[in-house]
Amino acid sequence: MWNLTLTQQYLLCVLNQKGRLPTLGLEKVVGLSMAAVLELLLEETVVLEEKKLSAPASLPQEQEYLRPVYDFIAKKQPVKPEKVVEYFSLNLTDRNFTQLLDGVGTQLVNKGCAVPKQDGFLGKKTAYLPARQAVDLVVEGMRAQLLEEGPVSRETAALAALLDKSGELGRFFSAYEKKTLKSRLKELRQDQTNRLVCQAMEYIDSLMAAIIVAVT
Repeated sequence: MWNLTLTQQYLLCVLNQKGRLPTLGLEKVVGLSMAAVLELLLEETVVLEEKKLSAPASLPQEQEYLRPVYDFIAKKQPVKPEKVVEYFSLNLTDRNFTQLLDGVGTQLVNKGCAVPKQDGFLGKKTAYLPARQAVDLVVEGMRAQLLEEGPVSRETAALAALLDKSGELGRFFSAYEKKTLKSRLKELRQDQTNRLVCQAMEYIDSLMAAIIVAVT
């Protein structure tokens, strides 16, 4: 029904019932910035060479909502991925992150997956109320690939890894399913026959570790 990108799926899954990111846990904020970088990488809009990002290609129209992240990479290239994530997640003001959040949130609204709502002091911010049906569709897509036999796409593996690192994956699955998911994610990280999936998950692990070091 909806053709949602990695970043759009991630945001849809971490928004609470009030259309906001949970106030506790920096991991959710970091996760959105990481999802944006990963999406640009998976679509080959940016490249990673010698552990640094560069933007050799123009930003496609369909990824315009990631313009703030792309422009930062293009301006600072070559730049370490953790510096990009830090800029949008750990800045002293939330202006940079709000630009990214609103870009992705607006796409969800345009696709009928969320409803905008005035939020914050004097209604100067926008919350994005997620459509339950859209969230269910994303979760069912993960369930079909991760809990059943068969190939797992790079996007699904990246989404599951991001949600796992953000502490949000477990709330969509039963206790039995969570145990199976953990085992499946471990298998994917070690499966060298699907190197692209493995690389995406390794990248999430290393980048989240680097961000935690930066914060502490």
